[in-house]
Order: sequence, then C-alpha cells, then structure tokens
Amino acid sequence: MSLGELLVTICSRIGITNYEEYSLIQEGVEEKKEESVGTLKKDRTLLRDEKKMEKLKAKLHTDDELNWLDHSRTFREQGVEEVETLLLRRKFFYSDQNVDSRDPVQLNLLYVQARDDILNGSHPVSFDKACEFAGIQAQIQFGPHIEHKHKPGFLDLKEFLPKEYIKQKGAEKKVFQDHSNCGDMTEIETKVKYVKLARSLRTYGVSFFLVK
Repeated sequence: MSLGELLVTICSRIGITNYEEYSLIQEGVEEKKEESVGTLKKDRTLLRDEKKMEKLKAKLHTDDELNWLDHSRTFREQGVEEVETLLLRRKFFYSDQNVDSRDPVQLNLLYVQARDDILNGSHPVSFDKACEFAGIQAQIQFGPHIEHKHKPGFLDLKEFLPKEYIKQKGAEKKVFQDHSNCGDMTEIETKVKYVKLARSLRTYGVSFFLVK
C-alpha cells in the first residue's frame, strides 16, 4: 500500500477529512556524506561553498531539513523501518482558513505546528510579537493568569521564546503581561487566537529552500 493510500486511513481515524494536505516526515535521518573516490579530492572552492551552505542551514530553518515521504511509494520502498517514528505534519494549506473551534483535532495540529515553527525560527518574529505568542501559549498550557503564581522564574523560556530572545531583559515579565491579556479564555478559544495570529505572519504557509 502506498503512503498516499495509507494517509487516508491514518487521517480518517483521527478525524481529519482533508488528508491530501497532510504528509509524513521521517525524523532523525542523517544525510550520507559523500565519500572521496580513489585519490580524487574536492576542489577548494566547492568545499568552501559547501561550508557556507552548512552555516546557512544552521541559521535558517528551511524545508531542505524536512524529509517528506513520497505519497506514491510504500514505506519499504522508501527505506522506512518498522521501529521508526514518523511525524504527521501539514504540508499544504488549501483549506486552512476553514479550521476553527469546531474542528479541535486539526486546530491542535495547526497550533502545535505553528508554535514549533515560531520557536525554531521558521517564522521570524519581533521580540514583542514573540512575547505575545508566548503569552497565548502560557494561557493554553496553564490557564488564566494568576498574579501570585505566574511571575518571573516560573517559565522555562526555552519552551516559550525563540532562542534569540531567551536572555533578553524583562522577557518573562513581558510574556506574563501578554498572558494576563488573555483573561478567562478557554484552551480552545486561545488556540484559535494563536493560530489566527500565526496566519497573519508573512511567512505562514510559505516554504523556504536554500539555492546554490
């Protein structure tokens, strides 16, 4: 059975109807390094260019990093072993605007994917915007803001802010200010708010690739 056929079953079992917009990612796959043949050595210019590309890949998060599986082939044909864990992820965004509180399964998938992409830098955001996202995330995870409980020292900022803002002065205080702005919103309502804010980003739904 091809992956495309299998995805219909996978998505239907968790309540996703637009299965054609989803795919699976093979995680932890290390690219095989090219081995030198005989006594031939790579040109210094080529090696220098490759090093530059590796540095860019370390800074930028692009779709080059994602090992999407081929829908037309089986797991065996793609070298997927039975013990491997695959990640279900949204690949296309045709019906994205139709996902709301009435579809909690897809809403949660969109929230998790958007949150991870913001934290890992796939969606570059300003410090203020990062804190706004983090405040909404705090509401989702901890519920309404409680002043005597939710104060600096409570959060592990690595889980709430992109790495470039973790050590910024006053970051956690700013996050809790945005957290308090969520009032008594429920988890579902807050996820809707997070996803709507993520959709407003210019990079939302866009894939980036490094070009040599």
